[in-house]
Amino acid sequence: MMIKKIAAAICAMAMTTAMLTACGDSDSSSKSDASSKKAETTTTTAAETEAPEVEPAESTAEGGDTSEAAPTGDEPYYDEVTGLEVQMPSGDYTAVTEFAGYDAFLMFADMGAGGSDWMWSNFSGQGYPESDRGNGAFGVDADVTGDGEYTVALTIDSIGANDAVMGTPNPQIIWDGDYILPALGANVFCVDITGICDGSTGWEGEPTKKNKLKEGDDANINKKTIGKYTGQEVKVELTSIKIDGEELEFDPTKIKYGNIEDDNNCYRIEIFNQYGDTVKDPPIDVNQLMFAKSLECTFTIEGLTEG
Repeated sequence: MMIKKIAAAICAMAMTTAMLTACGDSDSSSKSDASSKKAETTTTTAAETEAPEVEPAESTAEGGDTSEAAPTGDEPYYDEVTGLEVQMPSGDYTAVTEFAGYDAFLMFADMGAGGSDWMWSNFSGQGYPESDRGNGAFGVDADVTGDGEYTVALTIDSIGANDAVMGTPNPQIIWDGDYILPALGANVFCVDITGICDGSTGWEGEPTKKNKLKEGDDANINKKTIGKYTGQEVKVELTSIKIDGEELEFDPTKIKYGNIEDDNNCYRIEIFNQYGDTVKDPPIDVNQLMFAKSLECTFTIEGLTEG
């Protein structure tokens, strides 16, 4: 984009010189107004991670006033903040919303240039009922049907699609024409495996004074329902983080595991949470976390009994 601006300036200077030579001095001048787009920022003071109440991010996709529309066709378009090539969703993404096993999803919100933008937000599983989807579900979830290895993700296609149940768009992404601007940093970065925990113990194994979960069906997609296991009966290990397909280094000893929030049945892999323990000593360099296409986490799980 900078090259375009320089070229445009040179052309304007050449045209001005030609006009002055042919016609003499001129007092006419032109000015252009540029509008910049900022997402509405949201912060939360809660220690537990919940999707914040947000206003939709501003967009240039539908009638927004912008002096420089995003290019179309095959010409690369680079974000000035991250330097990453900005991507366009394919538009043909179809989310999986039925789960035979536990609905595992990638929970994420970025920092953005403002530090608390909460863009690329996803705080719900694709299998969740409408009453518990918050602002919507926009991830590529894993159906955890037994011991094994699984991958959850956010992709440019999933984050740009409408919620598969409610039909609503993600209010926390920034559109520039048909493109979505990249994610920068992280406010929240976790994996939740829904339905695992029974609420009887805390994440370190201590008995809870009062179980906040309720008896019911479909614990695998209803996070307030009592699950089958304590967090100590299963073993989970994060094995890989990828940004735009490339491995991101992390310190496995600093990952936090377990039923970290005692008001739901999710077994959590906490990679970074600005309101959690990992903010003190993060396993990743949050400032180096930038991606335009995808964020993926792969994990293994052991200890799930048949049925």
